[in-house]
Amino acid sequence: MDCLPEELISYVFDFLHPGGALSSAMLVNQRWYMYGARNLHHTIVFCLGPGLTINSPDVAISFMKRLISSPLSTAHLVHHLTLSGFASLDIQQLILDILGRMHNLRSLNMHSLHILQGGIQFPPKLVTSPSFLPNLVALNASSAPFGVSLAHTRQYVQALRVHEPMDDACLRRLLSPGSGSGGSASPCPAHKIKLLELALSVDSTAAAVARVAFLASTLAGGALRALALRFDFDVDRPRPVSWDEFEGLINELGPHLQPLQSLRTLSIVTRPDPPIVAAAVDGQQGGELFRKAVTRQLAERLLAGSSLPSLEAIELRWHGWRVQGAQMVEVPGMQLMRGPHRWLFETSGSDMAQ
Repeated sequence: MDCLPEELISYVFDFLHPGGALSSAMLVNQRWYMYGARNLHHTIVFCLGPGLTINSPDVAISFMKRLISSPLSTAHLVHHLTLSGFASLDIQQLILDILGRMHNLRSLNMHSLHILQGGIQFPPKLVTSPSFLPNLVALNASSAPFGVSLAHTRQYVQALRVHEPMDDACLRRLLSPGSGSGGSASPCPAHKIKLLELALSVDSTAAAVARVAFLASTLAGGALRALALRFDFDVDRPRPVSWDEFEGLINELGPHLQPLQSLRTLSIVTRPDPPIVAAAVDGQQGGELFRKAVTRQLAERLLAGSSLPSLEAIELRWHGWRVQGAQMVEVPGMQLMRGPHRWLFETSGSDMAQ
């Protein structure tokens, strides 16, 4: 077998299944181990339980160490990584070491990872280094500074979700021009983003409209196909958002979204959600049916005001519809983009996930 071309051996390994022949073949020698790891370690999901340390005899910790242990380090073979659960500071350092060697990583999902002694800390020099995750295409993160810094300095990022509300300065950083060779300005890296899901901190509907106007004008003519925005009103001192405020916001957004002519999916929500008094309409419907009907009317006005020819789906509050010609077909609540554990990159079936 050692005399066979590497391309042929690699092809054969593509037909071996994890847990069976593949795992057995990887035990033959170091060369075969690496062939098997190319498939077995392509996509990795780590869920870290509470109480773990770098010295815990846990399968996940042992495997994380193995990813960067010579001579069988396989961190460079990982394309998709999900991290969730709880991690101590020493495990955070292990995670940084692993990420530093994942030169071929395409997607990183870590919004459910919690560092027990405080928020996860990424050294600025590491995040901005061109050798750190150079091929990253998709990022799902909790930290706004981390998400923005990484997305702004990586040239291939096409899908971004940030859960932490970002202020105006953070948004402008995300949408600012990049740095070209010799320190010259280059086009905004966000122009390449196709799937964008953000939480924005605002203190008024006027501020929310201004953020959308800035975002849409900056990304005009870009690659954006899906946009999901959550407006967090008065993050430090949350207050109720009235239906009149929400209705006014949606009515004003339409014209400002017009530069996004390639947009196919749009989601607008607020936190807290605006209450709707469940009154009956002509004595025929009340409760949830009324709320859905009122929200749909607002969605129809947004569609008309935005004049987005490619729009295929729209979501407001806890309701969503697919746009099929002149018809609007309801989307099940479990499929709405606003769900904290949904990520468009994972559900869109996009070729970015290859």
